Amino acid sequence: MSKNKIRILSEELTNKIAAGEVVERPASIVKELIENSVDAGSDDITVIIKNGGKTLIQIVDNGVGMSRDDVILAIQRHTTSKISTYDDLHNIRTLGFRGEALASIASISRMEIKSVIDSVKAGTILKLEGGVVDDVAEVGGPRGTSVSVKNIFYNTPARRKFLKSDDAEYRQIINIFQRFALAYFDISLKLYHNDQIIFDLKPAEPEIRLLDVLGTRYKNNLVKVEDSGTVIKLWGYVGKQDTAKKTRGDQFLFLNGRYIINRALNHAIVSSYGSIIQRGAFPLYVLFVDIDPRRIDVNVHPSKMEVKFADERLIYSLVRAAVQRALSSEQVIPSLAPFSRIEPTQINKPKPDLLASQTAIPLYEIDRPPPARARPDTITPPAQPVPEPASITIHRMAQKYERANVWQINKQYIVSEIKSGLIIIDQHVAHERILYEKALRAFEDSNPASQQLLFPHVVELTPEEYSYLSEILPFLEKVGFVIKGFGGNTVVIEGVPSGMKLTRPETIVSDIIDEYKQNKDTSIDIRDNVAKSYSCKMAIKKGEPLTLEEMNKLIDQLFATQSPYFCPHGRP
Repeated sequence: MSKNKIRILSEELTNKIAAGEVVERPASIVKELIENSVDAGSDDITVIIKNGGKTLIQIVDNGVGMSRDDVILAIQRHTTSKISTYDDLHNIRTLGFRGEALASIASISRMEIKSVIDSVKAGTILKLEGGVVDDVAEVGGPRGTSVSVKNIFYNTPARRKFLKSDDAEYRQIINIFQRFALAYFDISLKLYHNDQIIFDLKPAEPEIRLLDVLGTRYKNNLVKVEDSGTVIKLWGYVGKQDTAKKTRGDQFLFLNGRYIINRALNHAIVSSYGSIIQRGAFPLYVLFVDIDPRRIDVNVHPSKMEVKFADERLIYSLVRAAVQRALSSEQVIPSLAPFSRIEPTQINKPKPDLLASQTAIPLYEIDRPPPARARPDTITPPAQPVPEPASITIHRMAQKYERANVWQINKQYIVSEIKSGLIIIDQHVAHERILYEKALRAFEDSNPASQQLLFPHVVELTPEEYSYLSEILPFLEKVGFVIKGFGGNTVVIEGVPSGMKLTRPETIVSDIIDEYKQNKDTSIDIRDNVAKSYSCKMAIKKGEPLTLEEMNKLIDQLFATQSPYFCPHGRP
């Protein structure tokens, strides 16, 4: 007889396979455990992590707690207090319901669960290793539950090696924490990383909580959205056009209190801006959609962030219309008050004395041609010096101007005459290439050139931005930035690269960080990424007028680079 090829997998193996769907990284564990705390009715939740969650993840809450029997049962697969019948699956009002999280987390870590309820004298502490119960004992303490997860993937080294750096995993946890902080503004939330407090949020109004989480920079750039109908209730905030960025990150959509990812609704929100924002930009929004749970299906993916709507087209049109109405309000487009009628008044202007107003004409101006008629503003001629006496003019002629036939078109392009015809240069792309190669050379130099600011600028960053800044700060210092910590997530800019003209030094750090995040997927080398981000944000912008000398200098520097025909991102 032949040996059977089909076999039943062991419970230990099935738990580890299931863990691959639920637990992708430390942030996944934080998400599942905070969901349990919220469902338990907690109004005070503390998150403690170490080394990006690789060494320790601990969630402490003051919820209803669990009895001894419930604690032991909770670590089994498909055990939950959220649902009990098939009908409950179509009327889900809690964040968790699948009964997989604790079993999956326990199978790939060393876990400790401590829970106390009001009705008993002592609580329960349960210790597990790799999903196997190691000890169960009584313990005292306040009401609530504490779950500690240590050394994740210690028994699955193949999974552990795919984890990112501590900083990268820490930033993922911040993103998860921010979602809960925005959704549950009536709950106290704390986050500690390596014994340092990152967030300490008290219950507050939604707008105040938004500013506490995402930063006070958005204080005057929020538009309230509020729309109630028979199908959905939509409320929250969207950012004005100034909040739009090239990178995603500040877009939060909640469905019945659950953070979701839905391309259709994201498109509805972004498209409602129309031409207010640039194509490819992502505006800030924190929106809450309340809908009958029977009209949606959240049991699509173990992460519970993907949902299906019974009528997605209807929801799309309702969300888009509500955001459009908010953006067309006076908060964004102020109304024009009618002009008051101004009565004309007689002005008695004295007759000018023509003889007295005449002045002697210098000899060097006699041969000057008459002024040309004003031309359209599409071509901006290079700034020319005021004519001067012959002696001074001869001195200026001694200066080196390699090309005189250079024009700036629309304050964006430089047109220069060459032997074979004309060359058209994008001034931003050209300067970006120059700064990019200059930055790469500066990374090898030990003496960065910096100019001190007369008035240092204090900049408040989010915890995520501060983490990115810590990663790229050594390279920014090489190109000339002088940035120092100012307590918490605040820094002070004391110096900038020599020769740079900065109109808004307080925003340049955030701009460079955003560009760095955007390039992270395509630029693996951190040095190359920082150089690209720095050059993009520090380069001459479209709309900046240039003098003849500046244009000539830009052209000379461009053709002195190694790749003058392409920007650092590969665009011509």
